[in-house]
Amino acid sequence: MSILNNDFLALTLANPDAIDPFHFTFSSGDAFVEETGILRLEPKNESAISLVLSVGIHGNETGPIELVNQLVAAILEGKIDLKIRLLVLIGNPVAANSAKRFCEVNLNRLFSGAWQNYEGFEAKRAKRLEQAVSDFYSHSENKVGQVRLHYDLHTAIRGSVHEKFAVYPFVENGIYNKEQLAFLAVSGINAVLLSHQPTTTFSYYSYAVHGAHAFTVELGKVYPFGENDLSRFSELQSSLILLLEQGELAQAPVEKLRIFRVLDSLVKDDDSYELSIASDVKNFTAFEAGYLMAHSDKRDYFIDQTGDAIVFPNTNLPIGQRAGLMVRAIELEDLSLN
Repeated sequence: MSILNNDFLALTLANPDAIDPFHFTFSSGDAFVEETGILRLEPKNESAISLVLSVGIHGNETGPIELVNQLVAAILEGKIDLKIRLLVLIGNPVAANSAKRFCEVNLNRLFSGAWQNYEGFEAKRAKRLEQAVSDFYSHSENKVGQVRLHYDLHTAIRGSVHEKFAVYPFVENGIYNKEQLAFLAVSGINAVLLSHQPTTTFSYYSYAVHGAHAFTVELGKVYPFGENDLSRFSELQSSLILLLEQGELAQAPVEKLRIFRVLDSLVKDDDSYELSIASDVKNFTAFEAGYLMAHSDKRDYFIDQTGDAIVFPNTNLPIGQRAGLMVRAIELEDLSLN
């Protein structure tokens, strides 16, 4: 048994709830469909690099899904000679079939065990995805010089001043990896947002629990299946192919990146909560000091310093959840790099 037409996406969407596991071989290794949307590819030769590519954690973010599906097809067809271990995850196929961000609860808020507080498909899926990552990384525990990588690829609800940006999970010691930043730079990423606290996102789970170099990567705006211009991802595609074929991280000067740190989380504290911005305001839009950014019957939030910007604004969510992040640009030389 194999994947019909090497189309892993079609197989996943046709079996959104479950699928019987199966194994087959391809020109450069072995493939294991472990569950719907969970595909492990093992090269013939031993590799110390274990790469997780996750897409579709939000079902309507279709561009990265199509990009990674193309890479999988190229590997299975022998057009890409796989030299590293690869785990491909299509996160939320039920939501993808419905062209929805999620069905019951935001899947990217359910990791690091947060799924235990919920019921339904997304909670079960978060548990299964965590297990898939744990199992995958455990296979490489005894390899000399092992490298664990996880790139969680997304597209955003709205446009961005910096079209492609990455979220660097919270690093307690404040020391950031220069090689990974250089890989992001060569992959067409324009900006990096440094997280200010632990979260329940998928990339933070892989970093905190498994010590992986892990990032949430935003690649532009959301579009339906078939309406994505995949040429806009060409730089990332090229750097991923080099990694898959040669086990090398392409590099570009990190000075190309704009670096931002988080100042505050805007939290919806009441049904009256609203942001004082238009619905089409882009991520990283900057504001003047003193601007009233958020208002509710409980409190107001004013911009502290001219140039401070908003990322991920959204008030269509339950009370207590994040309605946006306030961020500030910093200089690269202010970072500790290793």
